[in-house]
Amino acid sequence: MKLITRYIFKKCALNTVMLLFAFSVIYLIINAIQELGEIGKGEYDSSAMVIYLLAQLPEYLYLLAPLAVLIGVMTGMLNLVKSSEYAIMRTSGISLFKVTQILAVFGLFFAIITFSLGEFVAPKSNQFAKVYKLNKLDQRISTELSTGVWSKDGAHNIINIKEINPTNSSLISGIQIFAYNNNQELKQYINAESASYDQNNKAWILNNSTIFNYLGNKIDIQHPLHYQWSSTIDPSYFKVLIISPDDMPALGLYKYIQHLQANKQAVNRHQISMWSKLLYPLACISMALIAIGFVPNNGRNINLSTKLFIGILIGVTFFFSNKLIGYLAVLFEWNAVLSATIPTVLLFLAGSVTLWRKEN
Repeated sequence: MKLITRYIFKKCALNTVMLLFAFSVIYLIINAIQELGEIGKGEYDSSAMVIYLLAQLPEYLYLLAPLAVLIGVMTGMLNLVKSSEYAIMRTSGISLFKVTQILAVFGLFFAIITFSLGEFVAPKSNQFAKVYKLNKLDQRISTELSTGVWSKDGAHNIINIKEINPTNSSLISGIQIFAYNNNQELKQYINAESASYDQNNKAWILNNSTIFNYLGNKIDIQHPLHYQWSSTIDPSYFKVLIISPDDMPALGLYKYIQHLQANKQAVNRHQISMWSKLLYPLACISMALIAIGFVPNNGRNINLSTKLFIGILIGVTFFFSNKLIGYLAVLFEWNAVLSATIPTVLLFLAGSVTLWRKEN
């Protein structure tokens, strides 16, 4: 029995890994085409593009893992059927229940890999990719957030921002602006308590600011309540510095939720993301159960293309329904646990029904 278990594992795992590799190649090609327009800006060349795309790859593999398990198990088992190996296994006394157990363990194995990928690898690599690309595009930032965010603004200005509003990147506070001349001499220093972005004038409005103009041997000091600061930086620049809940690991989300609750702030979106992170990998088990429902007992009249199409349709439907329910839950403030659980539970029920119909 151990020999058969290892054999089925090997067949399904090989197909699943090959599918993930194929998905990776498709992702790299499609995204490389989209990134071609950025090449040549600053230091962003072809090698930088490759590093950026590879750094984002773990996130895509995490999202596509359940679909790869579904198709991998289907193709692996259908190949066993076509070679009559599956029929020999069944006639030798191996029940459908035992085959289902083997595939459930296989799904659990990939669920653990998927969880590890989404919890420990993808969040860090995704954040690195965003910061790396900005640096190469000459929009340099510091990730040492204990001193705030540092960035170049044009050729001669350097800015420091202490805090960015987590829900609205057009609101910032603790602003310092250092303006230099062509000789790298400080000609102006501005600090402001807060700022908001004016979409109409495409400029920042600094509140409670102090302006120091260095004029040779003297300093001119001004204290305007509101000062218009024209900058090459707009709110979209800061969005990559605010980690999206979907990009955070479950443990990080849990700690952040505790912080938000302590400050009496809304936590629904973060709770939905946390539970989705915890439950999404379990879809690998459900996908493996659904796959066995497409496996006939013998090799006669196997329409492989039709079965694969249905399998892909199921996987894509699950992926988009999971995203849709998450967005609706945030919009209508549904229960976080139920919202994150519904797609996976429905998928598990679909797998159970498929097996029940096959057994009967």
